[in-house]
Amino acid sequence: MSFTALARLKKRRLLVRWLFTFPSEQYSKHTYISENALLPGQVNTYYGWQQVFDATAYRDRIKSMSNSSNIEKINYIEGELRRAGLKTATQNFTAISSGKVISGINVFGVLSSPRTDGTEALVLSAPWRSKDGVTTNINGIAAALSLGKFFKSTDYTYWSKDIIILITDGGEVGVQAWLESYHDHKQSGIEASPLFLRSGAIQAAINLDFPGTSNYKALGLFFEGLNGQLPNLDLINTVVRVCRMSSNIPIMLRDSGRCYTHYDSGDYQSSFYNLITFMKYQALGHPTGSHGLFFRYKIDAITLYGQVDASIGNSYGFFEIGSLFPFLFVVYALELWGTTSDDETDLIPNSNHVQSSSPLNNETNVQSSSPLNNETNVQSSSPLNNETNVQSSSPLNNETNASTPLAYLRRPREILMPVAALVISHFAGFIIFFVVKNHFKFSQISSIFGIDGYLFTLAITTNISIIATLSPSPDWVILKSFILAFTAMIISCLSVLNFSLAVFISIIVVIPFSLFQPSTYEMIRYLELIVLVLISPPGILIISKINLEEFLRWTIMEYELLGSYFLPFICCLYWPIILVYVVIIFSPIK
Repeated sequence: MSFTALARLKKRRLLVRWLFTFPSEQYSKHTYISENALLPGQVNTYYGWQQVFDATAYRDRIKSMSNSSNIEKINYIEGELRRAGLKTATQNFTAISSGKVISGINVFGVLSSPRTDGTEALVLSAPWRSKDGVTTNINGIAAALSLGKFFKSTDYTYWSKDIIILITDGGEVGVQAWLESYHDHKQSGIEASPLFLRSGAIQAAINLDFPGTSNYKALGLFFEGLNGQLPNLDLINTVVRVCRMSSNIPIMLRDSGRCYTHYDSGDYQSSFYNLITFMKYQALGHPTGSHGLFFRYKIDAITLYGQVDASIGNSYGFFEIGSLFPFLFVVYALELWGTTSDDETDLIPNSNHVQSSSPLNNETNVQSSSPLNNETNVQSSSPLNNETNVQSSSPLNNETNASTPLAYLRRPREILMPVAALVISHFAGFIIFFVVKNHFKFSQISSIFGIDGYLFTLAITTNISIIATLSPSPDWVILKSFILAFTAMIISCLSVLNFSLAVFISIIVVIPFSLFQPSTYEMIRYLELIVLVLISPPGILIISKINLEEFLRWTIMEYELLGSYFLPFICCLYWPIILVYVVIIFSPIK
């Protein structure tokens, strides 16, 4: 191995090791509340035991309606909101994703602010089903109804924004249908009835997910959104501060199992796990709750989830939940969201520390520059077809001197076949994308994998057979230079949109793409082929042991109904560059 190649390999190893320093407290800063935000804890709450009794009555009634029809449940929710004094409305929606029909009814009520003209609003939402899609969100809906009644019954006029109580059906599809109708901005194939009741521009949203009827041990915070979007950091910090200072509720980041109490920052292992989990959700572009769909409309949102199986002795119920939200809504109502610090891309290793994403973006940019550097080295090290020396003669005595090297040399480059290989590979990717998203029911979805494999194998054999029959054989160096530059461009652009996905892509492909090339030994070629198969989408799914049918179900649904770009990125960009490298390693050597 040359000195240059060894230096590049050591640089990449150093960059990968650098990632492991991010969870350390030495490289992060303490969380803080922006100077433009009202300090949490400076609000009096009047949520008492009468409201707890109301929430308990709602819980018992919702539990008894488990076998009732959706119409009866919606009528009950709408009737209770109307009796509390809120203006109410319902919305029917229907969506079809890969042959599966998703339908439901959303119901919501609007509490008009006594201090403003209704130009701004806050949303308190609760889905019918919990995030697992099976358990009924009984306590979450009961708490939302009790809070709606409490907000309306109070004689205090500190509400400076309207409050919308939203009960959604059909999971994320119901939230998407309501948001599209509310903003009159149809983006998906969801057919929904129009909304005849609206409020002002939504500034923030809190999603309640408290499944079951028992008490809870900790409060899980879910904040990752669709396509890797994140909320303002003040939104998360306010929840953490209020839970600790006022309600004394243990905090858990997602469902990590690690509870954070007052002045508890955890250890390196838990922080590392939190960062990896965060990067996984952001890279997949999968929203961790119904809140993740609000970010598209510039609305900061978060999901609060009741954790039952946390390893802690204390528990909390309706009183702590109800006491939490008057604090949060007063803070959010008075928050100057337009002037708060822009920390949307910060990483949260634990509840007390935050890590800026700027070093991570720098690391991604350095990783993306590696293919460009390697592309330059490949071009400069390729063999010349012409003579590199010329004979120089003296103008005085017409004697021929020794040959001298040229400063530069123009040489023709055959780019037709490299361009053809790129076009065929990406055309195969578009065909795979079309096959995946069209004309398949969920009962047939497993056969998509076999069809995609057949199309990809056909594209590989077509490329290799065309290249092998050409005379003279095309220069694989040009093809590798093209694909290295293309990979660097993808990683650089992706680091702006979804830096977690850019980091994973750079770690997976940079080293194989930089080192692999055609070899005279067949065994080396097939070893390189095995590595490329393992880092391809089918190989990654097999290694991770993910259920294929379930994975394809939610990726197709999120693309068709929610607008996720993960599926087209994998099919049309990532998978084709793997195919091109398979063509490179089987190219003939000049």
